[in-house]
Amino acid sequence: MEPVEAVLNTFRVEDFLSSENLDRADEVVKEIFALMFGFEIKPMDTTASAPSFTESEERTAIVGFSGAMRGCCRISANSIAVKSIASAMLGGIPVDDDDDSIDDALGELCNMFAGGWKNAIPVLAAECAISPPTVISGYDYRVHIRKPVAELARAYRFGDHTLFLKLHCQTLDG
Repeated sequence: MEPVEAVLNTFRVEDFLSSENLDRADEVVKEIFALMFGFEIKPMDTTASAPSFTESEERTAIVGFSGAMRGCCRISANSIAVKSIASAMLGGIPVDDDDDSIDDALGELCNMFAGGWKNAIPVLAAECAISPPTVISGYDYRVHIRKPVAELARAYRFGDHTLFLKLHCQTLDG
């Protein structure tokens, strides 16, 4: 009896970079913000600049992908925006600046987005795993992503706040 080899389907970079994929990401973000927080969120102009936060203001959550796609999902916002998300996630209860629920909320938001986005794509829903979220806070730090990589980036506006989303896909042909 010959061994059976599993064939892993992959998510192509062309599919990742498609306008349909960006629309899919927008829909997942809108759905999460409407259902979980009661916030209306809108994509900003695609020429929106990267976040510029002052010392100790930036918070970033990262969830990794492995399997049919390797890469990660990154969500960044300033502490005030993340505090607003944490408060909404806790039913409107105010949170202190040093409350652990702030990082928990950002990590859970990234986890919900990464899971919702990947589950909207059949090959990824079946053959891609996600990691637990990691949350980083501070300023002027760099997250190193293995190259080569394709990237989708989008800024969103909710209330007076901005949320930055980046999806990274490690190309398998590089």
